[in-house]
Amino acid sequence: MNKCPNYNFATNAAYKVLENYTGPYPQIDIFKVVSNLSNVSIHTYSETATKFGFTFPQFLDVAMSVHGYTAYNTISKKGTIYFNDLKGERTIRFTVAHELGHIILGHAQDNDVARSEANCFARNLLCPVPLRDGYHLKTVQDYCECFNISEYMAKITRDWNSSDEFYISKENYNIINDRSNVYISGYTLSELYG
Repeated sequence: MNKCPNYNFATNAAYKVLENYTGPYPQIDIFKVVSNLSNVSIHTYSETATKFGFTFPQFLDVAMSVHGYTAYNTISKKGTIYFNDLKGERTIRFTVAHELGHIILGHAQDNDVARSEANCFARNLLCPVPLRDGYHLKTVQDYCECFNISEYMAKITRDWNSSDEFYISKENYNIINDRSNVYISGYTLSELYG
């Protein structure tokens, strides 16, 4: 069993998912990301509680987390994300991205290594390095406003920026940089600069 997080794998897996993303930038639509994946389904705590005849508080008592959790089948490689829809939008965005990380990274167990990798995946998915660079973000508030993330996530993303820049492959950086520019300007970088 690997006792150290594989940040290279987690970082670049986020960018592989973003390669098929066709939604808005810079605030990545996490639900659009999930809807493009055939091996992932998603449900709110409210609908799941109702389906099984629980009240919301009863469901929270049996849920694995107050934020969200994933059921993942290692054989079929399919996963289901459950999230607490009564949390704030910024918390929900991170929770869904984190849980998606567990699925994409093939985590069979929830442990410190898996959580570290899923956090890495989530921050790179929601706050891509090329956009961090392109928008010249400096403060925690810059990150919050640009990516619609919580102050806590913004601080962690800013603090881990050097690590994420180190691990992202040049190819993945260029792909996402070009796609975000197309969304924002309507032109690829090669069209703009020859």
